[in-house]
Amino acid sequence: MIYKNFLVAFLLLMGHIAPAQVGNSFLTHYSPQDERIDYRSMGIVQDASGLIYFTNKKGVLEFDGKSWKLIPTPGAVFTLVLLHNQLYVGGLFGFGKLTQTGSERTYQSLLTKPAVFSSVVAGDKIYACSETSVFVFSTEKLETEIKSERALSGLLEVYDTIFVRAGYQQLLQVKEGKLVKSSLALPTDSEIVFSSPNKKSGDVMLGTERGLVYLMKAGLPPQPVALRDAAYLRQNTLEFGMWLNEKQIALGTLLGGVILVDITTGETIDHLDFSTGLPDNEVFALMADDNGGVWVAHEYGFTRIAPSLPFKSFNHFPGLSGNLLCVQAIQGKIYVGTTLGLYRLTKDVRVGGPAQQTVQSNLQRRSRFGFFRKQENTTPSAAPTYEAKVVKEVGYSYKKVVGIEGKVMQLVEANGKLIAAGLGGVFEVTEDRGKPIVMGATKTVFFSPSLQQLIVGTHHNQIKTFEGFSSAWRETHLLDSIGDQLTYAFEDNLENIWLCGRTDVYRIETDEGKITDVAVFPVANSSLNEMVGVAYGTEVYLAASGEFKKFDRKNSFAKYDSLPGPHRYFASAGYFWFNDGAQWRTVDSRLKSLKLQWLGLFPNLRFLAPDENGQSLWVITANNELYKFTNSQIQNDDLTHPLLLRQVRGQQINLTKGKRVTMDQPENELAFEFIQPDYISNEAMQYRYQVKGLTNGWTTWSNSNHVANFPYLPPGDYELAMQSRDVLGNESKIELIPFEIMPPYWKRWWFYALELAFFSVLMFVSVKLSVANDKYKTVSEVISLLTVIIFIQFLQTAISTSINIKSSPVIEFFIQVFIALIIFPVEAYFRKFMKAAAQVKFQLKVKPEKEVNS
Repeated sequence: MIYKNFLVAFLLLMGHIAPAQVGNSFLTHYSPQDERIDYRSMGIVQDASGLIYFTNKKGVLEFDGKSWKLIPTPGAVFTLVLLHNQLYVGGLFGFGKLTQTGSERTYQSLLTKPAVFSSVVAGDKIYACSETSVFVFSTEKLETEIKSERALSGLLEVYDTIFVRAGYQQLLQVKEGKLVKSSLALPTDSEIVFSSPNKKSGDVMLGTERGLVYLMKAGLPPQPVALRDAAYLRQNTLEFGMWLNEKQIALGTLLGGVILVDITTGETIDHLDFSTGLPDNEVFALMADDNGGVWVAHEYGFTRIAPSLPFKSFNHFPGLSGNLLCVQAIQGKIYVGTTLGLYRLTKDVRVGGPAQQTVQSNLQRRSRFGFFRKQENTTPSAAPTYEAKVVKEVGYSYKKVVGIEGKVMQLVEANGKLIAAGLGGVFEVTEDRGKPIVMGATKTVFFSPSLQQLIVGTHHNQIKTFEGFSSAWRETHLLDSIGDQLTYAFEDNLENIWLCGRTDVYRIETDEGKITDVAVFPVANSSLNEMVGVAYGTEVYLAASGEFKKFDRKNSFAKYDSLPGPHRYFASAGYFWFNDGAQWRTVDSRLKSLKLQWLGLFPNLRFLAPDENGQSLWVITANNELYKFTNSQIQNDDLTHPLLLRQVRGQQINLTKGKRVTMDQPENELAFEFIQPDYISNEAMQYRYQVKGLTNGWTTWSNSNHVANFPYLPPGDYELAMQSRDVLGNESKIELIPFEIMPPYWKRWWFYALELAFFSVLMFVSVKLSVANDKYKTVSEVISLLTVIIFIQFLQTAISTSINIKSSPVIEFFIQVFIALIIFPVEAYFRKFMKAAAQVKFQLKVKPEKEVNS
């Protein structure tokens, strides 16, 4: 009987954990695309620049929010630790650090053996643990090895004191170069599995294998924290604990995913497991990043939990089926329309009775590095017995609304009543049942405040109207004469109803609840897209075929250029939304209090609609995710990571910030790759750049502009400017990289100077030879001509190198003519020199002949 009661309670605990609020934290999933990289990781750290490192079987995985990089090591890596922003790693190969060599990071060994599987930092020292020894390192070398007669299983750091787990529930302390029995008042009822210091307050959190969490302040013994879901942690094997801030902690388990807890009250804030979006319940490693996110390593990659983001997920509750299409909150109830029907979010409460339960201590507790450990003959104490309290499970699930089948595309509120429309027809929804108003496929539905009637556009090009009574709806046939496919309807503040058809827009004028006039306005809709519109004050706007149109004084719809052409647009719940290529926007002033820039996390959206209070927004993404966006959940975090130059492709160069870089003209493409580490979303960060000396303006903001590509760069001086912008529009400091592209060596001034000197010497020698012998006359003239040409090239290169003139080919022609005119006296000098040499030769030849004749 005890076993049966225990099993029931265990299944209840495994099945659900009491959430403190509806909705789950925003999750972002990451996994390297390289199939050679194993996803399993037992350690995660983040450096000061924001880069994140993961242990891996083949080395260290480096991630910047966009790209992965594997830094190879001699073997599998088990532990990572940072000291003064220097990364140290331990594994099968021993222990060492990663050093920067040019643009690459390489492993430098500090200890070749034995295998190291745990490491911590205390002060300026690094402590590493193998199966039999504790090693103490400075930043550059091994200082001390402390051997142990017992098998060691890991290190803990508490207020700069190092503790070593040895055997089961045995804790040693490193003191004066020795391992001694712990003198600190730490919990001894079960094995301590983690310690986590709070960087701001200095408090230390401790966790034990029995799921108990302790809080320790400086100079005081640890005090137990009363957690509401302590039984859940006990049954699912607590493994990891991290501080998110001074009040919130994250606890990772072996069997039950991750829970977020308010440590001041013990209440559970959120529970993330397979049922709420986490790919796996088994947690391999846990890390809290600089922006309040929680990184979880699991079998299928890595997941970042973002409890501080203003989005809560609502699509992971059980019972919801189909692709999500619309959502409506009415009178505190949440309804979701999908391709398979209509669903309502309901609260479930189940109560279980008390039972005496016996829990066997997990003496052979799972070790992540169990292949190092030998089994020890430890005699377990009597298995503890405890009385389970009344288990009250409070959860949420979706229940399908009876009577509504098929796709539900629209939910409308009409005088406190919920109206659902879709392919099955139009229904009035009461609690969990739908009452039909009209059967048959429906295109759109709109409740007119001026007429107090329901306007329904069907798939058969009919427009029907219905008037609601206390118990039924009656068709009024007000718009039967309009035969068009109605795609959208809205009303302006003059009580005019606007109906959007395929290529026409109908204006229905009303007065005191009666139709007084109907006007038709043709609209250019070349692609036959579904037209949508909105009335903003007295002005009426349409979106059709990728452009905005405005109703003007000529009683026609003309193109409106004051708004950018929408890349994507849709209308939902009476609101019009469009994406201008950078962010989602609306012209409705009722939503100006919301920070809509956050919607930039989702490039593609299906549905947007405000909640009942107008301070929240329901969001359905193209990935079939349902979120509730709330301004009150936004937590401002001023911590931003710097914009980093990750690599330069096409050149092997070392860049020093602020210093000009000189490089040879690349034979292939030259590319500068930047990144600002950001882990909210792959699409959240945008970049732009400009190259002074090549372009006059900036590129457009784009997620792909973090790489500045240059297929060809002519020789000259340049300055690359790169800037990033986050999802809220905050722009980073502009990073500048001045660089100079040098021409090939055969086009540089010194090469022409050497040629000039060489041919000048040849010319001098040839002149001497030509004076001595006529047969060298032609050679001397050719060499003289080459010398003049090389001299001209030398002057042109020297001038273009010293003076950077941007000009057209015509101007360059005149510059060459000017240089030729400068060279003309030199050429004349050479001719005169050659002529004088010839005359000297002639005189020397004639003189002996005269002497012979005389």
